[in-house]
Amino acid sequence: MATSKPVSWSINDVIDWFKKKEIIINESFQRHSVWSLQAKTLLIDSILNELPLPKIFIRTKIDPKLQKSVKEIVDGQQRIRTIVEFANNDLTLNNKSENYHGMKYTDLSEDSQQIFLGYTLTIEQLLNATDDDVIDIFARLNSYTVALNAAEKRHAKYQTELKFFVRRMSVKYRWFIEKHGIFTIKQRFRMQDDEFFADLTRLVVDGIQDGGAEKITKFYQVTSDSDFNEQKQRMAEDTIDQIINSLDTNLGAFLKGPLGKHYQVYCLSAALLYIQNKIPRINSLPERNNMAQNDQIVNRLSQLERDLDEEQNTDFVKASSATTQRITTRLVRIRSFIEALGE
Repeated sequence: MATSKPVSWSINDVIDWFKKKEIIINESFQRHSVWSLQAKTLLIDSILNELPLPKIFIRTKIDPKLQKSVKEIVDGQQRIRTIVEFANNDLTLNNKSENYHGMKYTDLSEDSQQIFLGYTLTIEQLLNATDDDVIDIFARLNSYTVALNAAEKRHAKYQTELKFFVRRMSVKYRWFIEKHGIFTIKQRFRMQDDEFFADLTRLVVDGIQDGGAEKITKFYQVTSDSDFNEQKQRMAEDTIDQIINSLDTNLGAFLKGPLGKHYQVYCLSAALLYIQNKIPRINSLPERNNMAQNDQIVNRLSQLERDLDEEQNTDFVKASSATTQRITTRLVRIRSFIEALGE
């Protein structure tokens, strides 16, 4: 009968066992995949910064006659492969590691090498488990867990420059999200802030588009690292910087109310970019113009707030209560914001 026992192993021990072939990788339980350099770098960077990693599952078969055990990795093979690759000096960390960019294991200071080798991996050891036991155990685990939402699935699946850029924007502007209450902690825990910044990045790169999880996932699918190169990332980050700072400085008072919903913040951002001629022209939107005087902007946005609070029968209110990610309703709200912000 299979049993489970949690144990802690140091990376130094795992490397030693791997060299002696006392740990083997069983690819029957996990699809064969090759991690990108970004994903590998992030893993090693987490270890060097002593941050937690997910649990690794090992099946340990004990032979009482030979008094020997064989350890099979059934979940976590890419983590172990990456750790061994770095220890063997075969992996150079890229710019996803802020403090160790361009380094191999031998380039680390002695203190950092000790941190790496002494890092403790959390292992769930499955003792004398058959293949059927392993399948049953993972079926049970999956029945207890909450299904991943679209943002979490994208974050798990894609190891691209776009994915890491979006995560960086979420971290960089955490202060903005928290200050104005754009998302709750629970929503941020489910990565809804990442989804917002993915949509904002798509706005900056491609202009006003139809929204929703499926469209954002498609954006991840078609955006290669060569498409979203360093120059394009700098442009996108500079533009997002300007948007966030403008919203916070000039319109912050309105973000505490109904105009602070994430789908309204997207449309406010689109209106600002449109007025500034930073996204393509759309025929159904007004002609571009200069920004209005501050008192005019305050009066107009205040009226939109009142319309929402009083549930007035206006196009803006209707578009704010219907499917908020569709381009048809987005354009209605963006038009209203352009008319409020422009001369």
